[in-house]
Amino acid sequence: MWLQFLLENIHFAINILAALVTFAVFWLYTDAWLGKKNFKDLTLILGFFLLSISFLIHAVFIESSLLTSSIFGANINSIATSATRIIALTLILISQVTTSLQKKPAKLKANTTPALLGIGATFALTPPHLQILFPLLTTIVSFFYLRRATVGLEDHLKPVTLSFFLLSISELLALSSLFANTNNIQIYKLVAPFGPLWIASHLVLTLTTIVLGKWVFGYLLKRFQTQLFMFFTTGIVLIFLIITVAFTGLLLKNLQDETTKRLETDAKVLNFALNSKKSELLSDIQVFAQNPQITQGTAEKDQIKLASSTQDFLLAKKLTSLVVVSETGQVLMRGEDKERFGDSLSDNPLVKRGLLEQSLTSVVTKDGPIAPLVTVEAVTPIKNEESQIIGAVLGTSIIDNAFVDGIKSATGLEISTYGENQLSATTLVATDKKSRAIGIKEENKKITQNLLVSGENYNGPVEILNTPYFAAYVPLKDVDNTPVGMISVAKEQIGVLKTAGRSIELTFFITVILMVLSVIPSNFIARYLTNQLK
Repeated sequence: MWLQFLLENIHFAINILAALVTFAVFWLYTDAWLGKKNFKDLTLILGFFLLSISFLIHAVFIESSLLTSSIFGANINSIATSATRIIALTLILISQVTTSLQKKPAKLKANTTPALLGIGATFALTPPHLQILFPLLTTIVSFFYLRRATVGLEDHLKPVTLSFFLLSISELLALSSLFANTNNIQIYKLVAPFGPLWIASHLVLTLTTIVLGKWVFGYLLKRFQTQLFMFFTTGIVLIFLIITVAFTGLLLKNLQDETTKRLETDAKVLNFALNSKKSELLSDIQVFAQNPQITQGTAEKDQIKLASSTQDFLLAKKLTSLVVVSETGQVLMRGEDKERFGDSLSDNPLVKRGLLEQSLTSVVTKDGPIAPLVTVEAVTPIKNEESQIIGAVLGTSIIDNAFVDGIKSATGLEISTYGENQLSATTLVATDKKSRAIGIKEENKKITQNLLVSGENYNGPVEILNTPYFAAYVPLKDVDNTPVGMISVAKEQIGVLKTAGRSIELTFFITVILMVLSVIPSNFIARYLTNQLK
């Protein structure tokens, strides 16, 4: 979660810095234009101004994987970014075409054509045909700058040419977002938001910004008033970036803490539900043990009398197993298999206590074909009319996928049960959305130590099926209060980031507005200080 958060803030910072550099180029050409007011230069000035606006708009873009609904509505950010970007590229390209090459090296003036800085981030919501235009137009513009730097003998534009070629690579990498809907897992891992190609695109864009920024600021800082203005503007931008990252980080941290505490409470509620299931099972078999037909059948050891009642009760209560034993622990009847009787359960800890006039419940783990089976068991004695113990009833209800699915449908939480440290039932499914990873082991020693050795609860970040989660664990204990398994509730970490996504987007938006407004007082203060020094 924190990695995605960091990368989203890096995306915001890179686009803000790109907007600052583009604005610096706009300011450079505007300052030069005020001296001679050449109409042809207006296309270049307007082009860079729109580029700056385009980067500011795209800075508030939040990856769709982190946002359920944007405050701007579907596609608004993408459409606005695309429109301003394409118009800006077109205007600068027109300026390059209409401006004649220099015949010989000349002293660099403020109207030297600078570089175009385009988009370097993914456009998951941009129509594909528009997104393809970005690297295409950038490449064409970079060709014209190369031509001007070589054929036109404007050697000072070589850094600009380099920045365009780097930008073309960034734009090409950004096209990977077109394949984000692929069903191929390996391809998706490469093109997914915050994936390798996403990171590579932003790294190249950062390098582009550095190259172009070094070039443009080399000219802007030669004049005192412009120097003050850019220092004020850059300082304000950096301060806003730090405050934004700190604020959104605190917001996410608070959400994480709140989620962890809520999961801890949910785990306790889940454990209470499990205890309620124990109580319900015990109550059911106590009613069953008082049935006259059962007491008579047990006293007479009559399988025929026991068979129908035992089987009917098991089906009515949806139990996994219902066993009637004699006073010596010999099985008289099994509701789930009436043909199997005569064996002994005298060594069963619960049966022993039931025959000692104790009514008890316990969590029991048993070996299964794939993973241990976690069950709730209850025992109660059977007494005759003289209140003598003549046998016992052992009822069993399994904690399976149907049980955890029922809890999830009511709470929305991901539920898992473990026999020892091995997953026995879960609502979590694999990438195919069907199979469940039954049988995998929890290898986190901190969890197993807390739950299975110390018998204590645990809550915090975990990794389940290679996916980060926040989870809370509660131990499952048998009749001797010994941990035999655990039950957990979990919430995917990305879900917490999605919850914060709207607030982060709004914070980005307000920050951009404040940055834009700060330009006016920065310019005023720079002019005032310059006039005071004259």
